[in-house]
Amino acid sequence: MSRPFAGLPGTLYDHHDDHETHRIARILSMKTVCQKQKNHEIPAAIGPASPSGKYPPVRWETVPCNLCGAEDTELYHQERLVYFDQELNFQIVRCRKCSLVYTNPRLADYNALYLCDGSYSVKQIEDHASAKATVFAKAMDEIERWHATPTNSAGRASLLDVGCGSGHFMAMARNRGYDVCGIEPAKTWARYVGETFGLPVINANILDAKVVAESIDVMTAWDVIEHVDDPKAVLGQCVTWLRPGGVMALRFPSATYQKFKGVLLNQVFRTKHSAFGATMHLYFFNEDTFRQMAHDVGLEILAVKTTPMEMNTGSSLINGAKRCVGLALSAAELLSRRHLGNLEIFCRKSG
Repeated sequence: MSRPFAGLPGTLYDHHDDHETHRIARILSMKTVCQKQKNHEIPAAIGPASPSGKYPPVRWETVPCNLCGAEDTELYHQERLVYFDQELNFQIVRCRKCSLVYTNPRLADYNALYLCDGSYSVKQIEDHASAKATVFAKAMDEIERWHATPTNSAGRASLLDVGCGSGHFMAMARNRGYDVCGIEPAKTWARYVGETFGLPVINANILDAKVVAESIDVMTAWDVIEHVDDPKAVLGQCVTWLRPGGVMALRFPSATYQKFKGVLLNQVFRTKHSAFGATMHLYFFNEDTFRQMAHDVGLEILAVKTTPMEMNTGSSLINGAKRCVGLALSAAELLSRRHLGNLEIFCRKSG
């Protein structure tokens, strides 16, 4: 049996058929200029696309519930956010049928800010990774509880990190004995992983990535599922890549956590800070809605945990809000015996 990542050339695989990256590139134009905006370098399209005429057009789309398909929603939260050089109003809704929370309507080009931003310094990247190090280590311990031996008939067990970002979790998994690879849509991050750790990355949208079916022992998706435009399709794709009995681990902030944070920031502290980050955060699960979607795509839940929200922002106000929300939800969890905060869920491919 061949190793699933053996065919990747060098340390970086560019998936040139990635329609999402090419679609964003067309929107932003090959002729770009860089504009300073709040200390970030933003590549901007030239044309009458915004009030300043420098940024991509705002295109909205309305979608049905990704879990049950219903189109009957109630308002859950509202916030006003800066998108390139203009402020936009966003609403987060909750499905009346299944309770899935999601941004609707949403930006059709929700990934534009993420794909364009290459302004982070090495120090910022390493500081962010340091804030996550303990959480990653505990998650790795839990993965090894369910996938105890990092070996299989092909040699070292395979681990695919979906939305791998800076690659620090991949590096940790390699040190634990796994044969690792990542999927990352942003070229800047994919290149950083290759240059910093010498690890292979498929630079593509998840649904466009080419991975051998039933070749992966462990899959991880840390703070990813809230960013994708079709979480059910993404989870279904991940299931096709997993071996029978393979383990998948995910981490994401719950809808309840985000709502508590929004009330605290916007209603108690009277600030304009974003709680949901709806320019690029599209879906907000709780334990029940994720369990249902996992069941629908063939994943069996092994364990659900609440993990601390790392203090990885320079804003003392936002960090303070995170601490307050964390304490409040910890108390609520004790009383309700439910997981309400920043969720970490471990699954196994059924069958």
